[in-house]
Amino acid sequence: MKMMAATAVMGSLVLAAGGTAWAQAAGATEKKPAASATKPVDGSAPMQCAIQTVMVCDDPSICVRGSAQTVNLPPVVKVDVAERLISGAATGRTVRITSVSRGSGRLLLQGEEVGMNGFAWDMVIVEASGVMSGAVLSHGGGFLMFGGCSTS
Repeated sequence: MKMMAATAVMGSLVLAAGGTAWAQAAGATEKKPAASATKPVDGSAPMQCAIQTVMVCDDPSICVRGSAQTVNLPPVVKVDVAERLISGAATGRTVRITSVSRGSGRLLLQGEEVGMNGFAWDMVIVEASGVMSGAVLSHGGGFLMFGGCSTS
């Protein structure tokens, strides 16, 4: 039931933090280059990001492993840094990128939605490989995402 509560809270996000061809859920330690990342994934061109693993936490002591579908995200999203927009939901919903920065070979994207549920999100993409991780936080909990991005 804990996962259901988190899904309900996060369900309104629809497109929170994009997707990618992610590493393992424990992926912070096992990052592998995305196979399709043939040129730098630096935001200079729109990116396709595939969400492979999601960790949903709605209680400090419980996190559940799932997929993009677990949190009502599409499995692949388009990240357009120039337009400051993330899209890809079948509903047509989009999310605005409010901050873009770079450091240590990483593209850092951030945003927030202050509407009905209010949430903040962050996404980090390794420019050389396309490996992506992201977090979405809300009053009722949040989730981590792991995957990879490419420009093809």
